[in-house]
Amino acid sequence: MLTAEARIPTDRPSRYLVQLCKHFANKGRHLTHRPRAHTLPEVPPDQIQVEWTDSDGTLRLPWGQCTLHALPGTLRVRVEADNRENLERLQDLVSTHLGRFSKRDPLRVEWQHGTGPVART
Repeated sequence: MLTAEARIPTDRPSRYLVQLCKHFANKGRHLTHRPRAHTLPEVPPDQIQVEWTDSDGTLRLPWGQCTLHALPGTLRVRVEADNRENLERLQDLVSTHLGRFSKRDPLRVEWQHGTGPVART
């Protein structure tokens, strides 16, 4: 399994975690009602699984998984996929959405590649 992780400095890590998770949880509700420029390509709504609390979240898509943790002053995001193409796809998806959500105070997402388990701090 290939992985990449980003530790994103922010005063509102929980806000961004919840916003990202809610956004993907709602994908299935509006995909059939109105076309969106940023809908997920080739993903039926029933294949998007999202779970979250104020401090932890998980997004499961057919091409991989994203795990989020809100820590004091930091949003930690980890993506996992079976191949490089899908890993990059997840990285781009998360980075693009966080960029849209943080237009007033842009978040800086810098990915580090690795293969180990998520360290909980």
